Amino acid sequence: MKWIVSVLIAAVLGGCSLTREVPPTQSYHLDSGETVAPAAQQCSGRVLRVALLEAPQWLEGTAIYYAGADHKLYRYTRARWEQPPVQQLQQIIEKSVIESALFSGVLPYKSLAKNDWLLEIRVERMLQTIEENGRGETELMLYAVLVDQYSRRILAQKTFRYRHESDRADVQSAVDAWNKSAGTFREELIAWLDHQCQTQIKVDRSDVDL
Repeated sequence: MKWIVSVLIAAVLGGCSLTREVPPTQSYHLDSGETVAPAAQQCSGRVLRVALLEAPQWLEGTAIYYAGADHKLYRYTRARWEQPPVQQLQQIIEKSVIESALFSGVLPYKSLAKNDWLLEIRVERMLQTIEENGRGETELMLYAVLVDQYSRRILAQKTFRYRHESDRADVQSAVDAWNKSAGTFREELIAWLDHQCQTQIKVDRSDVDL
């Protein structure tokens, strides 16, 4: 009789442990697609420094957020970023500018080398909104400023904004939309920088200690 009770207890405990199992957390990363094609011509020997991206604090962690129809912010409990999105975007931008071969040099922000221009980018918005009908809208908006290192004068500024709507509002659809947006953004960013290279007059400041 005792062994029957023991078997029943083991079965009950085993069943409880099975019902308590939860799906593993999925990790996601931004994939902006293939490499950027080199530009047709270089930017008159200029050196570009890429500043550290500015972004809302909640984009500096690995949690993936979405907004509801009530305008409140929620977090996906079974999904996270492999790296904070602000770090991933920083890597995408620096890699894209290097691959474009527009500039004779591309410097990280803390480099001690001299540069001609400074590229500052701020992430204004990176959010998925889920409506009451179950549809989703995913948005990515960035603001870029190009600064002359010597005069500190703003040479150009531009807002890059991308929206994608989806009948399926989940974390995968949001990541897919951000991937498309990141791919389009890097192409448009390089085209914008290329335009500045062709229109901004090159000034020789080789004798200036910047």
